[in-house]
Amino acid sequence: MAEITGGELLARCLANEGVKFIFGLPCPEIDPLLAALETYDIRLVPIRHEAAAVHMAEGVYRTSGQVAAVLGNPGPGSANLLPGVITARHEGVPVIVITSQHRPEIVYPSPPSTFQGQDQLDVFKPVVKWGAPIFSWGRIPEIVRMAYREMWLGRPGPVHIDAPMPIMYETGEEATAPVFPPRQYRCGLPQPSEKQIQEAAELLASAKRPLVISGSGVDRSGANVALMEIVEILNCPVFSTMAGRCTVPIDHPNHIASFGSGGDVVKQEADVVLVAGSRLGNLDLPFDKYWGEADKHKFIQIDIDPRNMGVTRPITLGIVADLSPTLDGLVKALKAMKVEQKDGKDLARYRKAAQESWDREFKMVEDWPGPGIHPARAMQAVSETFGKDAIYLVDGGMTSLWAHWFLPATWPRSYHGILELGMLGIGVPYAVGAKLANPDRKVVCVTGDGAAGFNFMEMQSAARENLDITTVVMAEGQWTMEIPNEMMQYGKTFGTGMGEVRWDKVGEGLGCSGQYAEKEDEVGPALKAAKETNGPTVVCL
Repeated sequence: MAEITGGELLARCLANEGVKFIFGLPCPEIDPLLAALETYDIRLVPIRHEAAAVHMAEGVYRTSGQVAAVLGNPGPGSANLLPGVITARHEGVPVIVITSQHRPEIVYPSPPSTFQGQDQLDVFKPVVKWGAPIFSWGRIPEIVRMAYREMWLGRPGPVHIDAPMPIMYETGEEATAPVFPPRQYRCGLPQPSEKQIQEAAELLASAKRPLVISGSGVDRSGANVALMEIVEILNCPVFSTMAGRCTVPIDHPNHIASFGSGGDVVKQEADVVLVAGSRLGNLDLPFDKYWGEADKHKFIQIDIDPRNMGVTRPITLGIVADLSPTLDGLVKALKAMKVEQKDGKDLARYRKAAQESWDREFKMVEDWPGPGIHPARAMQAVSETFGKDAIYLVDGGMTSLWAHWFLPATWPRSYHGILELGMLGIGVPYAVGAKLANPDRKVVCVTGDGAAGFNFMEMQSAARENLDITTVVMAEGQWTMEIPNEMMQYGKTFGTGMGEVRWDKVGEGLGCSGQYAEKEDEVGPALKAAKETNGPTVVCL
């Protein structure tokens, strides 16, 4: 019978779960795993910093639904994963976190004499959903099965496997450690009951002014079509949350921007609200100011995690279930009830209020006299150049806000930023992961220069892997989001000046093409040249 190493057995288990990419760096402790990856069609993508490795894995999942793995070497390499792992935990992104380890007998516990030794289970415990060590060759498949069960329990998130070197090098007979198909050890996601679907349908059918709110869970469940069918059956307004911007077409006639006076009118008047795949987070505070008294509305909340129910608004009906079958069921129930479509008068009034709000708030964009490049105009140029078919990854403070308003409507899973933890530096590694998972699509990262500074070295990873991504850096040279409060409170700023950087030149030094524009009429040609370049390009504006 064939004998294989623990590293190969772990690779076999990952391949069995559909893992196609592992992001990290090599080290002797984990080499048996790396040596087996090609056999199982798993691609190792080396990185320049381990935190970026996790962000790359996030980019893979967010744009494709595929789960990826990351590697951390003993001690500092594993510690470097932590900023990425905590981001994935906050954002609900499943990642397999593998930390290589020395001999178990010298690290659990680790004496002061151990080089790069630490109890990595304790280090990761606060930031992962679950973690465990592998202490025997034969338990590798079982540990992976346990990890995946925990990963998908409720809201997804990162799980941790600590892999000591002796177990990775140990050999055993392959037949003694069977690897089962996932369907044999994991059940599907929770399903709604017919009673819940009927109750939700009756609430929506009886509503005078229903509202649908679409969160990022709609994308993850693939429920986009069903959600929009509900909107069209009711002919009601639909909001997309900031995290769920790409879950509905923002150019659809029923879409109303939730921020601004148009959205405020909708919130105040809605009597039944269907919240799909969102927790209604704190970006919508203060709630009573925007929504009115809590008892004015009947909230129907559908989410995969019971801990998300009624967090910020009291609910009338909570359904803990997979969104896709739940919304499919709602569509069937509403059609069976022959719900009368709203006449559209309220919707027309909301659209008018939203347009007036837009014209009022963004008049300064149209009136911008210069000099320089207004960030909204830059976003408009990006939109015109790359269009709705691209995947957009946005990063930064003010840059992310301008992008939210002025980048185009996109397809599902095609617009992503950080909306819970607010971690900076995700843009470039997100773009790397997105391009690996979607090789046939244009991938555009739009980032502020403050955010770019965190993980810009991963543009060298993009060049090494020959990935055709475009990174647009808004080179303002300062932390612009911090300036207004400091000036208003103290009349001066503290540490907001970063200094100007020619990011195009930095990109060229990393093996990328570079484009530069400092006047508005130079932006379009620079972006067009980037789009036509075969390979990674940095556009400095």
